[in-house]
Amino acid sequence: MDSLRGETCCFSGYRIEKMPFRTDDSPAASALREALDRAIRHAAGQGYTRFLSGMSTGFDLWAAEAVLRTRAQLPVQLLCAVPFDGQASRYAAEWKRRFNRCLLAADGVYSLSREYHTGCYAARNQFMVDAASLLICFFDGQPGGTAQTVRMARQRGLRIVNLAERQLSLLD
Repeated sequence: MDSLRGETCCFSGYRIEKMPFRTDDSPAASALREALDRAIRHAAGQGYTRFLSGMSTGFDLWAAEAVLRTRAQLPVQLLCAVPFDGQASRYAAEWKRRFNRCLLAADGVYSLSREYHTGCYAARNQFMVDAASLLICFFDGQPGGTAQTVRMARQRGLRIVNLAERQLSLLD
């Protein structure tokens, strides 16, 4: 996959419970989805054709859905990096439905482990950063997996587009 790094973008952002807005139907969530659509179209215009989602609730699945919307108009691919089989087994019904829809519509799925283990999310994050040259993220400074992924991306020299910088003003 390293030879396709220059065409690959990955995503990282918070699960729905860590987002500054807690509902999927809030104006800020709608604005973020619109920003994702624009960021993906812009990246596609720069030659990115492969978009890699970690498939967690919130930002990851919004990004996967945005790629699918974009794919209806542009030649882009949705790739899913699933940290372990059964990742969505504890998701709420609506998130599980969205996860399954994206997985079934994906152009490729990477399942990185048969079962959950300590460090499987970090391994998924490293896999995505190693495969990409661009990170589109939602990072407002909270500790956790997104902070880790942004740090990995900086160390690896990825270009970073942080949509949180544009969104936080909508929450005031």
